[in-house]
Amino acid sequence: MTIANEINRPISSVFRRAYIKRRSNTTGLYETDWFEITDYIKKWNIIQTAIDDIKLNEFKHSGISITCRNDEGKFNPETYVSSFWYGYMTRFRSLLKIEAGYITDDGTELPTASSQGIFILTNDVPINVVKNEALLKFKSLVSVFDEVLSTDVTGLGATSTASEIIEKIKDHTDGSGNYVFRQFISNTNWSIQTTTTNYNCATTTSLDGLSCWKLMTKLSEAEGFIVLINREGKFEFRDREERTTTSQFNFYGLNNRNQNVIALNTYNEPISKYYNYVRLKFLEDDTSTSFVTSGTITSVDPSLSTWKFGSRKYEMENEFIPDTTTAQTIATNLRNQFDDFKEELNITAKFCPQLEISDKITFSYQSFSLADQPLWDTKSWDEFNWAEEENDILDWIDVDFKILSKKHNLDKFTTSFILRRLSA
Repeated sequence: MTIANEINRPISSVFRRAYIKRRSNTTGLYETDWFEITDYIKKWNIIQTAIDDIKLNEFKHSGISITCRNDEGKFNPETYVSSFWYGYMTRFRSLLKIEAGYITDDGTELPTASSQGIFILTNDVPINVVKNEALLKFKSLVSVFDEVLSTDVTGLGATSTASEIIEKIKDHTDGSGNYVFRQFISNTNWSIQTTTTNYNCATTTSLDGLSCWKLMTKLSEAEGFIVLINREGKFEFRDREERTTTSQFNFYGLNNRNQNVIALNTYNEPISKYYNYVRLKFLEDDTSTSFVTSGTITSVDPSLSTWKFGSRKYEMENEFIPDTTTAQTIATNLRNQFDDFKEELNITAKFCPQLEISDKITFSYQSFSLADQPLWDTKSWDEFNWAEEENDILDWIDVDFKILSKKHNLDKFTTSFILRRLSA
């Protein structure tokens, strides 16, 4: 039995679990094994992960808020004997792992890797004494990288590629041989795609005020890459191409016997994500030679995108770029990448725990049906394509899309997606 079969079944068995990792009072390190708190959770809420959802090149990881019963005082501060943290360090900066998926008739859990995210507790923990509830608000592991300034990382020289810089961030220590980020993401859970362009991080101002996450975001923007933390808590620095050439799942909407799409919420041609002109600032001074551009000027010409859609400008600043030639190549590559008008769908589907950002999927949806319908006075018999000629416009059959955003509702076991159409 595959997970697709389980998702498409009329009735399926599901599971969800939650675990925490606490820190030792003596070493300050996280415990080796995860400690389960599933039985204490009353409300699970939502996990959202997205790339290019609202703004291009922006990774969004929502974190998660869980409501737990606290009638036994398990979520009290570590000073309470009843607390899960008694004998450990403070509750703050504890890790949380969420697992969820399906259970087959023979008891097999799917997917095999059932993690839906790893998070860190950094907010207040309000305890409602009347209801005996504790609200735990966990942030994405992105916050760990945002807490450390890039200037603290040693070895960021004048000629380093983006992948080399990120390798140095991965191996960053506190000066006493203790890895900082590998406390949260182990050494084997970093996937860093090799790049070749050199960047200059040795100038006096290029890194000023930049956190490690902001630095990696700027590098991914320059490379036309994405940087994210996936559902298994693994770090990824990779190109924007879909993860596989084959579809990872088939979504079926109206008029399909295997319907797993609950609702097609919106259909959109997002001009907000379309750019035909890139302006890149790569030098600190505000002079004409500090900028390069790529794109066309507005002209009354139906063959030009600027006349069709207007001038859509994408502006970026990256002072790590070493020279004009490199800057011009980056600007041209970015414009070629974003000068592409593609439709997007916002759908709500059955729970899909196995899918990840940038996965390729196929989508089928027909807002009309000829089955068991009288055709007299409803369709033009002389038209070959009734759907098109009779204005039934929502008609996709096995069309390839890429996942830009996913939002799991762990209370209702549904998943909402934003899908971007791939080139035909």
